[in-house]
Amino acid sequence: MTTPAARGKPRHGFTLIEVMIALVILAGVVITMGIGTTKFSRSIRDSDVRNRAQSLADMQIARARAWPTFATLSQLSAARFNPTENGLSSATMVAVDTTLGQTITRITVRVSAVVSTNLPTPIERSIIVAAP
Repeated sequence: MTTPAARGKPRHGFTLIEVMIALVILAGVVITMGIGTTKFSRSIRDSDVRNRAQSLADMQIARARAWPTFATLSQLSAARFNPTENGLSSATMVAVDTTLGQTITRITVRVSAVVSTNLPTPIERSIIVAAP
């Protein structure tokens, strides 16, 4: 008995092996796209947390720059000026140095995440203010 392909007639359709190879290739593409989408989503989330932390640190530095009295800058380290919001907490350190005969105040704002996996390294901003 001869097959249609052997008698010179073209065959129609795909063999089971061809279909299985196509399914394996399609499954690989779908899995790769799923992994890529997951990594992209995580990257976007981490970037958003980092941007919010930088914004909070910049806001605290702007508050220090606009502080009305040099003599009371040390009040910036009080808890009421260091908000905890959106999973981020800030701490403001005020260090006064008078060793060179002039009063210089260094203000450092450190913003970290309440859950460390969202922001692995804290954001820090510093300014130095000299006495008028």
